Amino acid sequence: MTVSRLTALIEAAITSALPASVAVRGEVSNARGRQASGHLYFTLKDDAACINCVMWREAAQRVKFEIEDGIELIATGQVAVYAPQGKYQLQVSSLQPVGRGALELAFRQLQARLSAQGLFAAERKRPIPRYPRRIVMMTSRSTAALQDMLKVLRRFSWLQLMLYHVPVQGEGSAEKIAAAIEHVNRCADRVGGVDVILLARGGGSLEDLWAFNEEIVARAVAASGIPIVTGIGHEIDCTIADLVADHHAHTPTEAAQTVVQHWKRAADELGYGRTRLHRCVRQIVLDAAGRLATVMRHEMFRRPLDRIQQRRQLLDDRQRSVTLAMAGRLRDAGHALATAGARLEKCHPRHPMDLGRQRMRWLADRLRCAGDARLGMLAGRLDALERQLAALSPAAVLGRGYSITLLKNGQIVRSVGQLQPGARILTRLRDGQSESIVQDTRQLLLFE
Repeated sequence: MTVSRLTALIEAAITSALPASVAVRGEVSNARGRQASGHLYFTLKDDAACINCVMWREAAQRVKFEIEDGIELIATGQVAVYAPQGKYQLQVSSLQPVGRGALELAFRQLQARLSAQGLFAAERKRPIPRYPRRIVMMTSRSTAALQDMLKVLRRFSWLQLMLYHVPVQGEGSAEKIAAAIEHVNRCADRVGGVDVILLARGGGSLEDLWAFNEEIVARAVAASGIPIVTGIGHEIDCTIADLVADHHAHTPTEAAQTVVQHWKRAADELGYGRTRLHRCVRQIVLDAAGRLATVMRHEMFRRPLDRIQQRRQLLDDRQRSVTLAMAGRLRDAGHALATAGARLEKCHPRHPMDLGRQRMRWLADRLRCAGDARLGMLAGRLDALERQLAALSPAAVLGRGYSITLLKNGQIVRSVGQLQPGARILTRLRDGQSESIVQDTRQLLLFE
């Protein structure tokens, strides 16, 4: 049979021998997280065996917690064979943590992750306005939480209250709450601004409050530029949104009271401020009146013309002093100018120029004398060299009866060895030259 046929028989044997649905308890390992397709893949194991598990997207979307290695689960599903790899696996339809609920585990996991990212840190939370006037109540219009908040807020008629209706439980409510927070932040300027957001709902079970434990709501609260006060559930309830919010009130009523707590004391504070202001102004007026009375008793106000006459006399004295000082300054300046002129005259450029011209004339005379002497000396040396050259000139030697013998090519004959019989030679005398032919180079030996 073929491999496919054998695999089909194995799958039929396994499925027929097992119930349609089985619940398996084991420890998670090899968890690969949520895939892009939305499916989950992991392994359940005990001390002796393990089985591969797959959870399709439709079922995985209902799992609120993260599948992590080491947690113990009860997986419910059916056993099937994965033919392409020849393996059997458990196709899981639901998961339940051992020892605690799925929502509790999901809450702890998300709390740990967001805490590590700093979303619960006190330093990132915004202060609540001391006297808010524009307040957005973000809750369902049909909840008792809305009425509880209105009972507190309606006592202050000057407050501008706005209701933003959102579902506070059920499928998709978390996404709508996050979108509402973002929308209020984006459009707050259109209504003149928003001072604070009250995010509230009444009490309920963990499942009822789960929308406020979703990560999308936590991140929307953290990203809000408007301070958020939460009042979710009863005093014993605490959600992820409460931990991220700028202020956590235990109930919707307490959240409303927190927002208007300073308004309650505003009248008393205004009265106290009015009393302090009255005292301060009264004391300022009394001090000013005392200073005015002192000034009015001053001699200047009783005889004001005396003060004017004194000032006139002082002005004349100052004018005379200024005139004398200016005259002295001008006199000193004249002396200084005369001294500077004399010094400048000594340093006038024409004096060095006259000295320079005299020196140039003296140097020119010296140069001319030196040139004449040098020319005379050089002329004498030239005459001597000329006489010496005339004495040593070949023409002078020829004039004394000597001659010069040259080969036809113009080379001077200095040795008999240069002559060959039949060679033509030139003999240069004082008044001309003659051409000869060599016949015997040994002729001179006859005279020895």
